Amino acid sequence: IFMSLDEALKKHPKLVEKYFTKCVSIHDNKYSMLHYAFWSGGSFLYVPKGIKLSMPMQAYFYMNENKQGQFEHTLIIVEEDAEAHYIEGCSAPLYDKNSIHSAIVEVFVGKNSKVRYSTIQNWSKNIYNLNTKRAIVEENGLMEWIGGSLGSKVSMLYPASVLKGKGARANHLNITLAPEGTIKEGGAKIIHLAPDTHSNVISKGICIGNGVGVYRGLVKMSENAINSTSTVKCDSLMIGDKSQSITFPHSQIENVNNIKFSHEATAGRISQKQLDYLMSKGLTEQNAIMLFITGFINPVLEEIPLEYVVELNRFIQLEMDNAQG
Repeated sequence: IFMSLDEALKKHPKLVEKYFTKCVSIHDNKYSMLHYAFWSGGSFLYVPKGIKLSMPMQAYFYMNENKQGQFEHTLIIVEEDAEAHYIEGCSAPLYDKNSIHSAIVEVFVGKNSKVRYSTIQNWSKNIYNLNTKRAIVEENGLMEWIGGSLGSKVSMLYPASVLKGKGARANHLNITLAPEGTIKEGGAKIIHLAPDTHSNVISKGICIGNGVGVYRGLVKMSENAINSTSTVKCDSLMIGDKSQSITFPHSQIENVNNIKFSHEATAGRISQKQLDYLMSKGLTEQNAIMLFITGFINPVLEEIPLEYVVELNRFIQLEMDNAQG
């Protein structure tokens, strides 16, 4: 079943009621309270037991009014032994007044199931993008978050995976782009509640001009997370002397004897010596910088659908042109 959430409320009210607000409650945070107060619209995907979708489901959200608040809700339920890939695109034209986008995404991953959630959020620079995204993963389930956070004036986006069942897994791959005059907070939250659970986080941040990129992450290992592992790798590439990169990793380890946890972070700028070498091979300075950026974010690009890779590259190229005048 794939339809708007408004339509699902009319046609499948009991199914929606069973899951709605059960992953992200009304009282989860101040933005979730704002969302549920004004919520309207969104998408609904339900995959019953044993069904594996061969094609991805796609939804696109667009803000077309000045000084607008958008609060769509996405509800994804994938039952036992099922698979689904959901692709979301977001954009908005540039207005002279600020707008707010405060969405919620709830994902339920059944036993032995797999869900991939891919999103490219290309909001205009007058948008405050403040979302809550979370998945509950049952036994031997796999949740994959693949994201690109572009545009917007301020973004705060930290997809979360609650590894509830034994053997549950989560992969988080994310790109954030903080061009001139913007602040981009990205990251991931992983909560290990069961034995033999595993998570992997790869975060790539690019800061251009005076843009500020922030990684904010959480890894929690409960006492029951025996024989569990988590690997976090967050890298930042700063272009220009005024760009900033900040990292706020947080780990909460309640069982230190039977888990493996590692966190790695790097931050750096493209040196003039590196640029000179590439330019000596015939590349322009602009093309040399783009070559560095493409290589830097390649681990995430490999997992994003081709049409979104093209959009991402064009957006980065445009921001580079703007930064260099």
